Amino acid sequence: MTAALTPPVAPGSPPARRRRSPYRRPTGRPPQSGATTLTRVLRTVRLDSIDQRSQVGVALRRLREELVDHLGGEVTATQRILVEETAKARVIATAVGDYVLAQESPVRDGELPPVVVQHAALVANLTRMLTTLGLRRRAPRLPSFQEFVAERDRGKGG
Repeated sequence: MTAALTPPVAPGSPPARRRRSPYRRPTGRPPQSGATTLTRVLRTVRLDSIDQRSQVGVALRRLREELVDHLGGEVTATQRILVEETAKARVIATAVGDYVLAQESPVRDGELPPVVVQHAALVANLTRMLTTLGLRRRAPRLPSFQEFVAERDRGKGG
């Protein structure tokens, strides 16, 4: 039955050409916005392998620490994953936002360029992740009296 659905192909015919996206720019033409370049660069950089001494590494570490403090100091495994992804999303959204603001005008020919729309989507995703983590600051969990005494005794004995 499937043979009837596929069109017949002559044995010597060349293979069908892959369809190109209508949004792809022809080769040799420079990009109008830096969104494609930024996306291409960000895809090649693994954010978990960033040098912790660089600006991006320091920003990621500070964001992680702030989010963990916001969550009360102790986070579960799932919260740790969300904290990591939220920090990455924040750095990427900031980079795209800075790029948009560096442009002469955010409007071209009466329309918003795709990078502005992408930035809005990044910010919406960041907002969803922050809402999932919780917007209200949680107080750190204080140890019970027994835990406090046990910790104190461990410190004296060593």
